[in-house]
Amino acid sequence: MKRLGTGRLMLLSLYWVALGYLWLPLGSQVIPVLVVHFVGESHKGLYTGLLESVGTVLAVFWQPIMGTLSDRTNTRFGRRKPFIVAGTAGSVVFLCLMALSGSYLWLFALYFLLQLSENAAQAPYQGLLPDVVPEAERSRASAFVGGGNLLGLAIGFGVVGTLMGMSRPDLALYSMAAVLLAAMLVVVLMFPDTVKAVPGANRGVLGVVRDTFNISPREHRDFLWLMASRLAILVSIAGLQRYVVFYFKDVFYPGTGQRLEELASLAARDLQVVIVLFALLASVPAAELSHRVGRKPLIVAAAILGALGTAGVVAAHVQFMPAFMTDPVSSLFSVPPALAQVLYFGILVGIGAGMFLSVDWAFMVDVIPANEGGRFLGFSNIATAGSGALAGFVGGFMIDVFNAQGRILDQPGGYPATFGLYIVCFILGALAVLRVRETRRRGGGPAPMLAGH
Repeated sequence: MKRLGTGRLMLLSLYWVALGYLWLPLGSQVIPVLVVHFVGESHKGLYTGLLESVGTVLAVFWQPIMGTLSDRTNTRFGRRKPFIVAGTAGSVVFLCLMALSGSYLWLFALYFLLQLSENAAQAPYQGLLPDVVPEAERSRASAFVGGGNLLGLAIGFGVVGTLMGMSRPDLALYSMAAVLLAAMLVVVLMFPDTVKAVPGANRGVLGVVRDTFNISPREHRDFLWLMASRLAILVSIAGLQRYVVFYFKDVFYPGTGQRLEELASLAARDLQVVIVLFALLASVPAAELSHRVGRKPLIVAAAILGALGTAGVVAAHVQFMPAFMTDPVSSLFSVPPALAQVLYFGILVGIGAGMFLSVDWAFMVDVIPANEGGRFLGFSNIATAGSGALAGFVGGFMIDVFNAQGRILDQPGGYPATFGLYIVCFILGALAVLRVRETRRRGGGPAPMLAGH
């Protein structure tokens, strides 16, 4: 397998940038506004939750099926590219039509179709990466996978947030379509798709579905332990980011009024910026280090940093850092000194998240069958998509229940209880990954850096 070089690895990861630009900004910034426009404030929670539920279920089941289908497809254009092209083309159409939708029913139908089309492209794209990336470059490719997704998310929040601030959801949706289309063209025009289909696989719809979810605990023990680790760690990261705005509002800005809610939202935005920034900074060094010392130590360290950062966040309502550390941050971000401590602990969470996201993909590729990347990397989306749903359901329930019970650690009890659960999940993720065997020979130095060609 021919080396790609750093430049071509970056180009190969552009579709990850597009996916980061699409999903989270769409779900957190565009869809809620459109739902309110169509159904009003009093029903926004129910109808937004219905959309998110449909998206999660489709992503969990549809993506691995399409990955399996691409593993066993033979065409003169390759086994991955037809799905990537057709799925992305459908996504572009549905995003543009979504910008023109005039009712909640149309929005729901188009979002459903978008989930079908884009997950049909995403799983084969994930399978293409191990098809074209040689083993010596997987560490660096993994950094670009994790970093590309984070970069797309950061750009998406900035650009889409600005367009939504101008009350132009149509332009936000058109921009998502344009980014997806451009990234798809780069991938399909610049990279080969020559790996042959999986031999001897079952055919037909039922055969594909049966084989997709036939993951033997004995044969694929390492993959399943890695999935468990991934689910636990992503539950913690997703839950912390989802509920920190409630934490800021109830602990640092208690009371009623729109201004207090705005201050809590701005503080949550600042924490997100810190987490994403330091995750990006950590991704490449972590991937290079994993090439030297192995994947497991980096994922264990990432989980420990995440647990320490989360513990610091939930304890930060009591100021314990010296003023020379908190005062400059408090002044820069216009937050109380105690809340400035949260931003410091956000650095730990960000570094941990960056380490995990930049190493996890390479470790996954190390342990799965070489020619079934579509199936197994699509199947791993059960942990990715499921983590957000699980974090939201369990976290929301615990916050309501424990807040009603009274105070813990001198704050509403839901936050120590819920964030404490996320700390436990970080630790469980570290313990689970220790059960995974490292089969890759560790490198004696960093992965070779070659000029793109």
